[in-house]
Amino acid sequence: MPRIPALFAALVVVLAGCQPQIGDPCESSIDCSAQGDRLCDTSQPDGYCTEFNCEPDKCPEESVCLGFGSQLDPACQTESVDPRWPRFERTFCLFACQTDDDCRDGYACLAPGDRAAQSIDTTNELKDSKVCFRKTSAPATPPATNPPACYPDSN
Repeated sequence: MPRIPALFAALVVVLAGCQPQIGDPCESSIDCSAQGDRLCDTSQPDGYCTEFNCEPDKCPEESVCLGFGSQLDPACQTESVDPRWPRFERTFCLFACQTDDDCRDGYACLAPGDRAAQSIDTTNELKDSKVCFRKTSAPATPPATNPPACYPDSN
């Protein structure tokens, strides 16, 4: 009978070691976490396990919390925007990397600024790391323009 606790303990260790990581492929959020604390971003090639609405320095090990959309309108980049309240910002945990070899197929190791993102971490030792983004040939940010919404007083 003492073998059952030992087998159970071994099973727990094996299952804990197999927990999906940030950046792993997925088809649904259950592939990323049975606890529901991670989601599968199915808009990415083969899915991407992440945490949505991450807070600074709260992402799992080997990942960084990035903010996207920290400006009111990307076309208004010359306007000052209060960084303490980026009302359209969305945050996600992304897998930290040093080279493309650290990322899975279809992904590249890029600086957050290359994709109009920024790390919101403050103490995470990986806060200035590159992260694995999907490979694309599309420009990272739209071309700068002067739309009337940014300059309402101009003719």
